[in-house]
Amino acid sequence: MILLLAATAGRVSAQNVSVYAGASKTLYDGRFYPDLFGEKVAPVFPTFDVKLGWSDNSSSPFASICKHPEVGIGFQFDALAGIKAVNGPGMGNIYSLYGYFDRPFLTVGGFSLGYSGEFGLGFVFSRLYNPDTNPWNVMISSPVNAHISLGLQAQYALSRRFDVGIGLFFNHHSNGAVTFPNYGLNAFELAMRVGMKSPRSVEKQPLEPEDDGFKRRFQFAVQFSGGIMSNEASQLKTLEEKGTWENDRYFKYSFQVNAFYRYARTQASGLGFDLYVTPFCDKIAESDGQGLKYDPVSCGISVLHEMSYRDFSLMVGLGRYLHHNDGLEQAQVLYQMVTLKYYFPKAADMYLGIVLKAHRFRAAESIQFCLGKRF
Repeated sequence: MILLLAATAGRVSAQNVSVYAGASKTLYDGRFYPDLFGEKVAPVFPTFDVKLGWSDNSSSPFASICKHPEVGIGFQFDALAGIKAVNGPGMGNIYSLYGYFDRPFLTVGGFSLGYSGEFGLGFVFSRLYNPDTNPWNVMISSPVNAHISLGLQAQYALSRRFDVGIGLFFNHHSNGAVTFPNYGLNAFELAMRVGMKSPRSVEKQPLEPEDDGFKRRFQFAVQFSGGIMSNEASQLKTLEEKGTWENDRYFKYSFQVNAFYRYARTQASGLGFDLYVTPFCDKIAESDGQGLKYDPVSCGISVLHEMSYRDFSLMVGLGRYLHHNDGLEQAQVLYQMVTLKYYFPKAADMYLGIVLKAHRFRAAESIQFCLGKRF
């Protein structure tokens, strides 16, 4: 998706290379840290990033409004294997590949302050959860996980080609309930940056923005989503009764109707009605042993905000259930959503994307692919 953005930018500078080195501190959660790292212990581990980016110096009004942001691809290394565990091998290193978007929102002389977003995949090759050899690592149980990062960073240009900076990031890794256990890894990262622009990047100046005739307006969207989930209750029951690790997977569906008011090229806010279908709720009831009857359909209303750049958008939502009794986190009243979308204007404003739904602002409930249309 990042390569699509670079290809459609029309005028992008050559490579900008940046290197980050820092440390991350995990967020303590008493549900699993006592067994893995010890009571009230939130480990600190080193991190390392390399990013290859392109500045958008095109005549697009988006480029001018967003102060010519940088898009690109990056690699992150989280050195978790060096953390001493209380019982057993602990966690393995995480190797992440991702696309990123860096935008400055304040520039004074050589100083700039901005935000960044990353979305990609994190790979774990060792020390995964295993009920026999590593039963305490309930945070990471699958070799492939989602990598999501949001951050603030300050930079100072030492010259036209070199800069230094510091950033504070919130990083999340989880598999979106495709495989249990799935508590996920949440951590705050503090990192130092050294950046270098290529000679070609320095030589190319931003073009004057063109007026695309933007007008404030209401917009509506309908969206269908689908994905695969595991049955956590079944996994726990099988582990307890047979001592084996099994994940039964089922389909989960969602349907949304959203209404937005677009008050700027890059910003829109609105409300949504959300319908969630959990066809395997009877399987959950059979496995959890509580003797309850669950409903396959849940619904809620959500407050939405969409941030757009060209044909890409990132939508965040905070919802409240109107009805929720599907056996998945049934005690929760609120839910959160993050949706990454790419629009196809020549195809009647249809779009494709990925939706992450969570509870408690940290526990991913599901990851789904979405297809929608904007009106």
